This record gives sequence, structure tokens and C-alpha cells, in this order.
Amino acid sequence: MVTLILTACTPGPADTPLPGPTATRTIGLTTTKPPYAGAPAVRDPLPATVVAGDPCTTALTPEQVKQVLDTGVTGKRDPGEWPGPTCLWENPVTARTIRVAYATKRRDGLSAVYPSTSPDEGGVWRELIVAGFPAVATTRDPQWHCTVTLGLADDVSAEVSLIGRTDNRGDWCKDAEKTAELVVRTLKDRAGR
Repeated sequence: MVTLILTACTPGPADTPLPGPTATRTIGLTTTKPPYAGAPAVRDPLPATVVAGDPCTTALTPEQVKQVLDTGVTGKRDPGEWPGPTCLWENPVTARTIRVAYATKRRDGLSAVYPSTSPDEGGVWRELIVAGFPAVATTRDPQWHCTVTLGLADDVSAEVSLIGRTDNRGDWCKDAEKTAELVVRTLKDRAGR
């Protein structure tokens, strides 16, 4: 009986060692380090600090807002704030709205909108280059809105949306892309570029 107890307490043959406290295990082939899921890498990234703070004061200048909405209005924070700090600028006459969100809650960059799925009938999923940065235009209803997600760095993104009612104005995604170009210009200025 003593032999049985001693045998149970002594180390057995060298099995696979358990990971130490600083070791990590990878399960499967998935990764969460952007870029992933087919998203392109950002070649000349902006620092993450460009999406720190309030987009109402850092994403667009008053002149740029007026250029897009045909009127000068002050941005208001969206209480929902998904995927991070979000600002809305609305023309009260036309109900046309700009929405800019800094994706700070999850740091997936442009990978958050990849891989693409087949757009629903009438929907849009279009890869773009906006002012030198990879981007994707998406909408399920191009008659009412479109969102351009900008990859500012592999793990930094911003969403720029235009929302409004049908008024035969053409392609909302093209207008959202032009607005996203203005946002990039402002953020590049903020980064000193």
C-alpha cells in the first residue's frame, strides 16, 4: 500500500508540459490581431490619437459641415455611441444627416466589416480607397443612407454615414465617400500631416 501511494505522488514520464503563467495558447487558426478576414493592411496609418475625443469637434470643421449639408449646424453627440463616440449633424430643413463614429470600443479597424457577404438585393458592399486609405461603403438601403468605414490604421477606424430621405439625389454612397474624404483631411491635419 505504501508503494502504491509513493508511486502516485512521484512524477510520471515526461508528458507535454503545461504552459507557464506567461505562455499563451492558440486555438484553431483564428486571430484577432487586425488586419484579418481579408481586410487590407493600412500602408501609411494615422496614430490612434486621431480618434480620441469628441468627433463633434474633431471630425469635421464647421465649413465642411456646411459644404455637405448646405447649412451650418452644430453637431450633437449620439447617446447610443456604437461603435464608440458618435456625432450627428442634421439639416433641419432637409433632414439630411451626417453621422461620424470613432470605432474605439473594439479595435478591429477595417476588419470589422470583412469578410464581405453578398449584399442583399439593392444593397451595397463596395471596397474603396478614400484619400489614400482603404475603406468600404455599405448599406442595405441605398435610397436612405450609406456608411463608409475608413481604415485609418490596421486597428483604427471611423464610420462616416449620410442619412436622408429619397430626393432623387443619386448615389448616397458617393456622397458618403466625399464626406469621408473631408473627415480624413481633418484627421490628417490633426495628426500633423
